[in-house]
Amino acid sequence: MVQSITLPKMNDSISMVPEIDPLNDGKSRIALLSHMGSDLDVVNDARASFDKLSTELDEKDIKLIRYLIQHHHTSPFRGVVFKFKVKAPLFVARQWWKHVIASSHNDEQVGWNEKSFRYVAIEDSEDFYIPQSFRQQSKSNRQATFGEIPEDNNEKALAIYQAQCEASYKAYKDLLELGVGREQARGVLVPSVYTSWVWTASLQTVLHFIGLRKGEGAQQEIHAYASAIEQLIQPIVPQTIAAWEELNRSF
Repeated sequence: MVQSITLPKMNDSISMVPEIDPLNDGKSRIALLSHMGSDLDVVNDARASFDKLSTELDEKDIKLIRYLIQHHHTSPFRGVVFKFKVKAPLFVARQWWKHVIASSHNDEQVGWNEKSFRYVAIEDSEDFYIPQSFRQQSKSNRQATFGEIPEDNNEKALAIYQAQCEASYKAYKDLLELGVGREQARGVLVPSVYTSWVWTASLQTVLHFIGLRKGEGAQQEIHAYASAIEQLIQPIVPQTIAAWEELNRSF
C-alpha cells in the first residue's frame, strides 16, 4: 500500500512523497524522493536522432516505447531518473549493491549514499528485521527457498532468530560502553540489522533491477522492494511499465 511522508523543502514548506513498507513490519520503507522525466521523455530521447519532438504522448509514441523495449534499445530509458530513500535489512542492501558495482552502462548515473555505522550508532534494539515465517531451502535451486517450514518449527526458529538479534545488539552496546569505536563495534551486528540509503538511478537501471529481483529465484525480501519500486514509478511512466510487463521484462 502506498502511503505518503512529509519532507521539508529548502523554503520550509512541506513536500509529500509516496512511501511503502515492503516487508510489512512497520520498519522497512522505500520512498520516492524525486524524479526527472516521464514516458514522453523516453520517446523524445529516442527521436533525438531525427531531431523530432513530441509535446503530448499519442498512440504512435506508445508503439515506439513498446518497440524500444521489445528490441532492447535501452539508451532512451536513461534520460528518466528516480531518487529513492530506502530502509532495508543489511542483507537486502548488499544484494541491492550489486546493481551499482556490477552496472555495465553509464555507472556515473547510478548514485548510492548509505547510512554509516561509523558515524551513527544504533539506538534501538528493535531495529532488526524479524521474519514472521521461515521458508524451506529449495532442493533444486541452491540459492532459493520455497514454502514454509512446519508451524512448530517456525516458532522455534523465530525464537532462535530473535535471540540472536538481541544478543548481537547487546554485544554491540556493551562494546560501545567499553569505549570501543563505532567502526569496530559494528562488526558484531548481524545482517538483519536495518540500514538506509539514497539510491539514484535511471529508468533503465530501475527496470533492470525489477526484472532480476522479481524474477524466478529472487529472494522474497528483495522481491518485495522491487514490487514496491514498480508500484511507485508506475504513475510516472505508465506506458513503459505496461509494455515492460507485457513484453520481456529484461534489459
